[in-house]
Amino acid sequence: MIEEIATSMGTYHHVRVQVTGKTVRIGDVIDFGGRGFTVVYVLDFSNGTRGLRFRTGEELFVEPDEELSAVRTIRKR
Repeated sequence: MIEEIATSMGTYHHVRVQVTGKTVRIGDVIDFGGRGFTVVYVLDFSNGTRGLRFRTGEELFVEPDEELSAVRTIRKR
């Protein structure tokens, strides 16, 4: 799925991606049961686990190779 959005700051695409604990980024919208949770903070632990904090205040701990479905916003060049 690619959705194009034009703003005064440029043109952006929303792209559905599979992310892992290693590749998840701030701004990604993680899909849980049809609900989107926007990542606002990522904390790295020494064992490779990452703590994700969402806009809702909820937190999730993700193993490095755990796969999640997400939507990522990228700027069109």
